[in-house]
Amino acid sequence: MPNTVAPDAPTLERPDFAAIRAAAEAETKAELDAITTPDARRAHAADLYQSIIDQLTIVRPERDRLMVSLAIYQRPEDTPSAAGCSRGTLLTAIRTALAVPDGEPTPAAADRAALGKKLGVPHVKNAAAKLPEVAIKHETLVAQRRATLAVLTSPTIERVSLKRQDFAHIKAQAAEETETELLAIKDPAARLREASRIAREAEAAYTVAARERDRCALSLEFYSGGRAVDKAMGVARTAFDELRRIALGLDRKQGRLPDDYAKAAAAEEAGLEWVEDAAERLPAAARKAAAARARHLKAAAIRNETAAALDGKPGWDMQTIAETTGLHVNSIRAKIRAVQNRT
Repeated sequence: MPNTVAPDAPTLERPDFAAIRAAAEAETKAELDAITTPDARRAHAADLYQSIIDQLTIVRPERDRLMVSLAIYQRPEDTPSAAGCSRGTLLTAIRTALAVPDGEPTPAAADRAALGKKLGVPHVKNAAAKLPEVAIKHETLVAQRRATLAVLTSPTIERVSLKRQDFAHIKAQAAEETETELLAIKDPAARLREASRIAREAEAAYTVAARERDRCALSLEFYSGGRAVDKAMGVARTAFDELRRIALGLDRKQGRLPDDYAKAAAAEEAGLEWVEDAAERLPAAARKAAAARARHLKAAAIRNETAAALDGKPGWDMQTIAETTGLHVNSIRAKIRAVQNRT
């Protein structure tokens, strides 16, 4: 194997992360065990967990920034050991920083600096000196998170029962209401504007609701032993499997999912969020996502049909239609041609 260490690479400090993690986890466990009332212990664990997550959202990007800078520009020996992470974690961070598409090979170590400079990846001064403190803080928080999750996902916690909803009805009702609302507008220009507005707003609403739905569903799936979570969230099993694989950092199509006994550990290792009251929050988020998606699809279809009807009419060239819909000319042209080809 060729030597990938740069000639001027710094020597990295390698803290005893195993001891650091063990001490932090034991300290947090002792703090929680000192609370004798189960409900009070769980409430305190939930508060601690949220505080830890808030801190990790700051500390983890900084750790990644430092170790990526080192790995790309200075290439010291065994950066993962100095950062307290696996080689896979470092490689993922490097690929993300270098914008490497899925399925493409990671650039060779000697080529990363030039690519990093081209893409504007920060070259952090004194990264080697800064990394130990940040990495220790990160691993301390991860260990504390593990201790709180042990309380929040304890086998003694009553498992949730998820209710299925009639998503077919929810979608059909949203689509019907959208269609009635838009077809009541007789002026084609006004209908085109309104359909375009509704399609945009519904798409944005879907993005927000689907994010909340997915957060709750993943928490229930990995930490609470929920059954038929895909049906409770209103998505196909294949889509849910792909969501789970992506969340765990696996190949989205073929990655091997953990069995029931290993779910919580795999989720914790991947940094998946535990969501308070996920079972109560999931139904509303799933309903909103399903309705918003159906509303978007119906509004977009009416927008496209109305645009196709206006195409070529006086005052309605493709540029005018694009400006009215808020879409790029090439995008709306393709949609109009698709409608026209069907008729």
